[in-house]
This record gives sequence, C-alpha cells and structure tokens, in this order.
Amino acid sequence: MPLFYFDVRDGTGFHRDDFGSECDGFEDARRQAQSLLPDIVRHELPDGELHTVACDVRDETNRVVYRGKITFEGSRF
Repeated sequence: MPLFYFDVRDGTGFHRDDFGSECDGFEDARRQAQSLLPDIVRHELPDGELHTVACDVRDETNRVVYRGKITFEGSRF
C-alpha cells in the first residue's frame, strides 16, 4: 500500500508528518484528511473567535496531492 503524509497547519504552527500512513490510495488518503480536520478542531478549540486548520496530504514522491481546510468562526450576539 502507498504511503501518504498528513502535514497539519494550525494556530500553533506547522506540524510535518515525518512517518506517514499506509492508505489504499488517493481516495482513502483524502477521506482520512477529511476525518482528521474536524477531530483537530474539536480537541483544540480556539481561544479566539477564528481558527483555521489545514491539512496537506503528500504522496511518496513528496508531492502535495490534496489540501483540506476547516475554519471555526464564533460570533457573539
């Protein structure tokens, strides 16, 4: 199975995945990134009112093949 790397960028900086995860292919890697983003936001809710988390998925050649991004925005009324 091919190896994919999930690099995360959030309010604290850039976190490079140096180990990777085996996936069945691109679609499996894309689904994993889409599942990862809400989990990160859920566990690390922002201190402020706007927080964006992004995940770049790299393949074994180090090429970014997918980018997912999720934004939490809160407003007081």
